[in-house]
Amino acid sequence: MADVSPPYRHRGALTRLVDRHRRVIATLLAAAALLGAVLAVRPLSAPAVEVLVAARDLDASSPVASGDLITRALPATAVPEGALGPAAETGGRTLNAPVRQGEVITDARLTDPPARAHGPDLIAVPVRVADPGAVALLSPGSRVDVLAATGAGDLPSARAGPASEVVRDRPVLALPAAGEGGESGALIVIAATAAEARELAGHAALSRLSITIRG
Repeated sequence: MADVSPPYRHRGALTRLVDRHRRVIATLLAAAALLGAVLAVRPLSAPAVEVLVAARDLDASSPVASGDLITRALPATAVPEGALGPAAETGGRTLNAPVRQGEVITDARLTDPPARAHGPDLIAVPVRVADPGAVALLSPGSRVDVLAATGAGDLPSARAGPASEVVRDRPVLALPAAGEGGESGALIVIAATAAEARELAGHAALSRLSITIRG
């Protein structure tokens, strides 16, 4: 009678191997099944991203200050487009709408003050200039000196005198269109300090304001 073929011999050896290690194999299969069940219920967490969120309810009435925003780690899939990270420069910028505590701050939520690009201590100041012809020569970015002069035509009891320089070498931010209020002169908006703004307001009540244009 012929010998048993080699495949049957191999199958018998495999059966004996399985029988000897049945408990180990059963343990490994049970562990694999348990791991699969855990991953199915609780998938691997997404990478976390640190973003800025509102520390409390904020309105848009004043610039963002220290402590208004805090850092929070969120899953990358939950972070909106344009979200600001901890390294973003937010000091002095203004919210364009109120936000709720915990809301992620994006680049679309913040606006820059008009004079921010010209210096941290400058603000936008409207100035009514007596000579509309001079204003017609300006464009945003022009640099001007603002002068104040008191003449007999303005205050009958006062004598005309030389003009005094109120602010020096300030950039023009905007040239608003003429309104319908019937006011004389033309309006310009310049960047100036808060102290210069107060001085300009005082001169505007008593003097005629004019400009010289820098090259």
